[in-house]
Amino acid sequence: MTAFFANTWLFWLLLLTGGGLWLAARQSDYFHYVFNRYLMALITLLLVSFVVFGLMEVLPGDCAEKYMAYKNTQGEVISQAMIDAERARMGLDQPMVQRWLNWVTDLTLRGDLGFSCAKRQSVNLALGDRFWMSLGFCLAGLFLAYLIAVPFGILSAYVLNKPWVDRNPQNSPGQRMRNSVLLGINKLVDLQLRIISYLGLALPNFLLALTIILLYVFAGEPTPTGLFSDQWRNVPWFVDGSFQLGKLTDFLGHIWLPIFVIGWAATALQLQTVRALVVDESNKLYVEAARARGIEGFSLWARYPVRHSISPLFNSVGFDFQRVFNDLPIVAVVIGLTDAAALLIEALAMTNDQELAAGILFLVAVVVIGMNLVTDVVLAAVDPRVRRSVMSTGGQ
Repeated sequence: MTAFFANTWLFWLLLLTGGGLWLAARQSDYFHYVFNRYLMALITLLLVSFVVFGLMEVLPGDCAEKYMAYKNTQGEVISQAMIDAERARMGLDQPMVQRWLNWVTDLTLRGDLGFSCAKRQSVNLALGDRFWMSLGFCLAGLFLAYLIAVPFGILSAYVLNKPWVDRNPQNSPGQRMRNSVLLGINKLVDLQLRIISYLGLALPNFLLALTIILLYVFAGEPTPTGLFSDQWRNVPWFVDGSFQLGKLTDFLGHIWLPIFVIGWAATALQLQTVRALVVDESNKLYVEAARARGIEGFSLWARYPVRHSISPLFNSVGFDFQRVFNDLPIVAVVIGLTDAAALLIEALAMTNDQELAAGILFLVAVVVIGMNLVTDVVLAAVDPRVRRSVMSTGGQ
């Protein structure tokens, strides 16, 4: 019995989570909303799994043919009957819907992503820590993008309609001089941010990575490709119980490159997005009404346009993650990473490994849908507008 529960841990986790939310939903409109979003996320994942599995089926060949082709390279003579027998043993002779149901069942009950033909092992083992590595790259790139884009996008929106020089006659000459210097600095920063954002949208990530690598080559310095240099690649983190600080330093000297490169385009796009959202909110009537009540400066912007512009930005984190991951495979190839993105390129373009590609794509979908679920739940809890909408509709 213990082994049964241990082997079906994912199913029980999903069931207990749903059951807990259902019990809470009977007493709370908010949790009714959360329960509905949870069910919608599960249904969406089910549909995504069917689409991903169906797309992988379109690719030519199957696991049995690849396995027999591998045996053929080892000197064995392979006949069509042997291929058909291998296909029957693997269940590949069943209809596509039946095989998809088997795949979903294994995935739901045990978290089993299938068998990789090219790696000759389960997809879970083939991925190992690579997916977590890719997830870390994407999250770090997104964090960098938001860390830069949110404050500087707000600054860009704030100085959009500001003059370069303070000509307010009510201010003293010293105040006008000081204000003019600050305005000039802000306008120059805004101009540089616009140039950077346009470059970020126009310059592909892989070209940026190549440019940085070439700069290191021209400078005669070791290129920061991969995760470690040759000196530290095979050195364990702990030697005789002592942590290897040199390996950590070497790792940090390499890890900044993929994070910076994949966060480049995301930063540029979010700068434009934050600026547009804040400018749009600042032109609405409620902001003018607040200004008429005497609220000015930073207090006005923080309490009204900025506050109301963050919610839609926060709700797009899942889609931003997907966009960043889409940029990661080619960047991983250029930089020499061996994460899940590079493995996806290998599975699709080199080995034609449908099961491995399907597993990676489904995991990306899980992260995106999970992020969207979390942001919906958090926004309903902290945003009064969303919360009132949820309460008024009873979560429907």
